[in-house]
Amino acid sequence: MKRFLNGVMKWKNYASLIFTGWICAYGAIAYLFGEREISIGTLFQILVISLVGSLLQGIAFEEEWLIRKMGYGKRMLLFVAMFLPVLSVFAVLFRWFPTANLMAWAIFLLIFVIILVVMTLGFEIMFRITGKKYNGLLGEYKKKHDVGAN
Repeated sequence: MKRFLNGVMKWKNYASLIFTGWICAYGAIAYLFGEREISIGTLFQILVISLVGSLLQGIAFEEEWLIRKMGYGKRMLLFVAMFLPVLSVFAVLFRWFPTANLMAWAIFLLIFVIILVVMTLGFEIMFRITGKKYNGLLGEYKKKHDVGAN
């Protein structure tokens, strides 16, 4: 049960980060096109996408969840293979852009790739900072432990 609850907490944290990223990206794009507000319907769409996306992210990247041994590149491809179709369905269902227009799909894919790269870099920076913090704490512990053992 504890493992499940830890997974839920990670999912919640990832969903929050993804939701924030989506709101920032949507807000910037909408502002460029002259929009000045976000509708409740759009917020709910972004919320559902964030929840689904963070679940797929957990499946693809959390070794404790489902997939034990897989390289980072393959995990990234798995995530894209699962998440891009979900986004495409949302784009069609909620008419995010004229779906008959190939240029609109190209822009959609470009935006997807840009956001994927930015968010991947964000997570990588967060993990490196966290890793350095814990390495520092471990170093302090070892130093204290060695001093106490002498």
